[in-house]
Amino acid sequence: MAHILILYKLKPGVAREDFEHWLKTSSAPTLRGITRVKDFTVYRVEKRVMEAGEPSVDYVELFDIPDMAGFVSEDLPSPAVRKNMEEFRGFARNPEYLLATALSS
Repeated sequence: MAHILILYKLKPGVAREDFEHWLKTSSAPTLRGITRVKDFTVYRVEKRVMEAGEPSVDYVELFDIPDMAGFVSEDLPSPAVRKNMEEFRGFARNPEYLLATALSS
């Protein structure tokens, strides 16, 4: 199982309410329809826990992908995913896409 983390801040001028409305009404239904996305969760980062100051990101997304090769070769190039990613780029500033391996659970 591959795990993809996406960390990002919203672009200046983008309201959380607008982004979260798009997430619930457009992005989430699209992502749930992707063949090789077993599960995904979007987390809103509220604050730092152990120190003062602003968090480095506004949101973190976690995707569980059982077939990474198929996801990259077939799912990502699909018109629905390309449209979703283009819309996402309108909200997110410099998203960081990370492939992670679980060491414990």
